[in-house]
Amino acid sequence: MNPKSNDMMKKFSLIFTLSLLFVSVNAQSLQTGINFYEEGNYKDALKIFENIEDPSSFLYTGKSYFALNEYLKAKKALNKVDSNYTGLYSEAKYTKALADFELENFAASLDALHEINEFSMQGGIKRDAFNFYRDLINFLSLEQRFMAFRAVSYDQIRLDLVESAIGIVDYPSAQALFKAYTNTVNISDSSKYQNLFRVLEDSASYAQRYNPNKFTQAPSGLAYNIGVALPEFELESDEFEITQHLYFGIQLAIENFNSQNTRQKAFLSYQNTDAKSTNAGYIANDLIWNHNVDAIIGPLFSEVAYVLSTYAEQYETPLLTPLANSDDINLDLNYTFQLNPTFAIQGKKMAQYAVETLQYDTLAVLAERGSLGEASAYAFLDEVRRLGGEVVRFYVEDLASEGYDISEYVKYFDPEVDTVYNYNIDAVYAPFTGNIAQTLMSALITNLEAMGSEMSILGSEEWESAEINAYRLPDTNVYYTTTFEIDSTNSAINDFESEFRLRFDTQPNRFAYIGYDAAKVLLESLLRVQNPAYLRDGLKSLDNYRGLITRVSFNGTHINQEVKIRKKNNPESRN
Repeated sequence: MNPKSNDMMKKFSLIFTLSLLFVSVNAQSLQTGINFYEEGNYKDALKIFENIEDPSSFLYTGKSYFALNEYLKAKKALNKVDSNYTGLYSEAKYTKALADFELENFAASLDALHEINEFSMQGGIKRDAFNFYRDLINFLSLEQRFMAFRAVSYDQIRLDLVESAIGIVDYPSAQALFKAYTNTVNISDSSKYQNLFRVLEDSASYAQRYNPNKFTQAPSGLAYNIGVALPEFELESDEFEITQHLYFGIQLAIENFNSQNTRQKAFLSYQNTDAKSTNAGYIANDLIWNHNVDAIIGPLFSEVAYVLSTYAEQYETPLLTPLANSDDINLDLNYTFQLNPTFAIQGKKMAQYAVETLQYDTLAVLAERGSLGEASAYAFLDEVRRLGGEVVRFYVEDLASEGYDISEYVKYFDPEVDTVYNYNIDAVYAPFTGNIAQTLMSALITNLEAMGSEMSILGSEEWESAEINAYRLPDTNVYYTTTFEIDSTNSAINDFESEFRLRFDTQPNRFAYIGYDAAKVLLESLLRVQNPAYLRDGLKSLDNYRGLITRVSFNGTHINQEVKIRKKNNPESRN
């Protein structure tokens, strides 16, 4: 043999051996990555898959990103699996369809699922695609159905979109959908088409199928993404545990939801806010654009909530504020919900309690202008009048400019001083709030004592801590509003406290309960409506939800209408 040829054979043998070794190492690495993937360790799996140029690694890269809810990255990797790899291609296409569903690219998802059903030879993938196609076609809201109808590539899907809408949408909408189909394709003589034609001929026949309160079931595997926008505080600050426990409560609600539900899962995306509204716009956009959130819980402060609410409107993404209760946030908004009743709602509910429960019909009001209690005062006035009562003295004044001397107003509550009208006032509504509340409460008590008054005091939550000596006002009852109160009769309280201590190694404070309730309100509403597109309406219709620390009834509004009225205990009172 030629020495040169011999050298060539040795080189070829070496290259071949190295190639086999490379393939073997790649195969071992790929299997290691697959093992990580099957264990749910997707990030470590990605470190391996992304270093292998192989169709199987492309597939698993996409599946790993999908499992991490990074749907655009998943699609980019899956697009590298071409149709030459028949088995892998169908699975990649199916995973892309799932990613498009999560991204609300419903037309692309339906097209891919339809093509797998029609052309794939893989029984397992074909069966999965058929089931998901059926669930998806039933899942869509009217608007989502409309957009998909216009964008899909196949007439068969359009017909399925129309047929699956029967009984889900109202009669005029169903007629319009059917007309859109007949305008798009040639009139069909298929049995499915003829059945639709007969059902839609008669509104009475359709009414038997239509249930306006029915929500279809979401496809199995749907991920609900919940954004959390809360401020971070320094560990040493008094506010640190507010945010920490709010978040812990939300997190525990999510974990419980995931452990109790197999068809849907929920995920959290957190963004740090502060007391200022400077970054609120970026936070809202980032949560919606980059985290695909279906709803946002937060923030703490009304100023930040006001900015976030404008983006909630633009993106039609519900925002649930757990603590903010400014009456300015919710004006003309459709997607901002306040768990904490506003001061106007508190005033309205106190008026109803005074007139309907206590049977008071002659009332007075005293509040500080510019305070949060001002909104309560005007709402109380309007509701008392609506119910047929009278507010005979109404003072919303700049009390600060008068050194908080309220005697000039309170003296007219005394019928002996008010000799013109001589009103016998049943109660005074005094919704004092803020740092000056204690000063004003003390001043009112002193003035009523000097009058020898027996009238009741109606007030804001601050009155719970008012010091009223029974010997000073022995016949005075004090009633106050409260919005967050742990429901000791709720059997779930002990379970929550035990789970919270085990999970976070600390005793929950009241903010942990509030966070838990806020997340549960969203999650249970999502379970009821299934499709996040219906979440706004699901929240608006929420009635008498019993949480750990609050009850929630939106009653067709965007503000929680549940306000408790408590009577201040006075063991020395003669009543």
